[in-house]
Amino acid sequence: MAKKSNDEAIEAVDPNARLIVTADDKAKAAKWFSRARELGDKRQFDYALEYYVNGMEFWPDAVEEACKPLHGCAVARRQTGGKKPGLKDTMKRSLTDKNPKQAFLNAVWLFGNDPDNHGYIEALARNASRLRAEDVAKWAGSVFHRALDSAPKASAKQFQMLTQLFEELGDRAAARNESAFGVECYQTGVEVLNLWRRRFPKDQAAENTVKDLSTKLTILKGKYSDGGSYRDSIHGVEEQADLHDQQRTVQTDDRLDVLIAKAESEHQKSPGSPAPLKQLVDLLCRRERSEEETRAIGLLVGEYKRGGEYRWKHLADEVRMKQLGREVREAERAGDAAILKEKQIAQLRFELSVYKDRVDKYPTDNRARFEFAVRKFRAGQFDEAIPLFQTARNDAKNRAACGMYLGRCFFRKGYHSEAITALEEAIKEYEFGDDDLAKTMLYWLGRAQEGAGDGDAAKKTYGNILQLDYNYKDVRARMDGLASSGRATR
Repeated sequence: MAKKSNDEAIEAVDPNARLIVTADDKAKAAKWFSRARELGDKRQFDYALEYYVNGMEFWPDAVEEACKPLHGCAVARRQTGGKKPGLKDTMKRSLTDKNPKQAFLNAVWLFGNDPDNHGYIEALARNASRLRAEDVAKWAGSVFHRALDSAPKASAKQFQMLTQLFEELGDRAAARNESAFGVECYQTGVEVLNLWRRRFPKDQAAENTVKDLSTKLTILKGKYSDGGSYRDSIHGVEEQADLHDQQRTVQTDDRLDVLIAKAESEHQKSPGSPAPLKQLVDLLCRRERSEEETRAIGLLVGEYKRGGEYRWKHLADEVRMKQLGREVREAERAGDAAILKEKQIAQLRFELSVYKDRVDKYPTDNRARFEFAVRKFRAGQFDEAIPLFQTARNDAKNRAACGMYLGRCFFRKGYHSEAITALEEAIKEYEFGDDDLAKTMLYWLGRAQEGAGDGDAAKKTYGNILQLDYNYKDVRARMDGLASSGRATR
């Protein structure tokens, strides 16, 4: 028999096959990922990112184990002033390297060091797809989708690339008989396409794409619903059904009971592995039943005590805060003022302890500092809240809200001049002049101006609010009061 040439051997490889990662390589990668998480918890983000990249050389398609925590490290690093890649870094790490894995790892490193760079996010998704790391390609594509959705100046070319990416992922999944995965990819592709059409309504390329992609989605949905190729998936009927149902937010109780039992079994088989634990916790919290959530909290706290990884305590606290928030809403609906006050106090006390712990653990995390400051404000601890808000202003996301709360803190202290200054600066810097935050800042500016005895300024500020929302709070009554009292002159 004639020996195949190299070209023939390459052509014989299934172009739709997923990247195969051996159990041995996953074990090697897990060691890198474990160390990366430890470094991340210690706020040593540069080292953590390097360890994640090293681990992904063995296991490129690790989403839960590497991509998501790497993204978290990248965002935290950016918030603490981490430097972006320089010219030497970008020259050294080609995003179009002939070796698909090297191009992929280069993209991972650059994305980790500049997670807001659309070019790096796009390259990560594109090179993951090129490598056939399908899960990472889908995850990175979703990250890019969210980035484009919030970017006012995204280009039509970017939307076209992302639509094509999800279409290609869906095509390959359909060829592999992975219908659930394929449907998700096609559906996300359609969402990107619709966003593309809204942003660029005259782009003919978008109109030419919509029919083909929608048709593919309809056909694959039909196969999935009918059970045809889906039930013949290479992973087997039960495993694919479990995977699909785990990702659904709505389940029958019987089906969810089955999924919880299976997730618990997987967790017991691999007690030190993060993915089975996170899956079990997610399922236990799905129905929002207190007893199941409390069980999830116990598992997370137990894992935190066992390994010392703070992220498990963080997640346990998140579950408990959601519980307490739900209890407050239930008390509000019941209309029992005494029970409502009791629940609100319990919620505030717990959240104060949680965010104090996070600020102590991560002293440079200004978002945690902002949340802590908000709880201090709600507790009436204004002297402690003010310096927290002043520091938290360094985070651009919450800068305007910090200005608003600073103004309110000063107002509550009776420092009306300082309140006016803080609120005027916050309003001047705020980009959106007609949303709820803008109206709140204007309202408390008016209140501070009233408190300072400047009725003319207060009337002007209240008038600006009425132009936006005629029924906002008690603004009309305050305007009428100023007019009738004759305090419109200073």
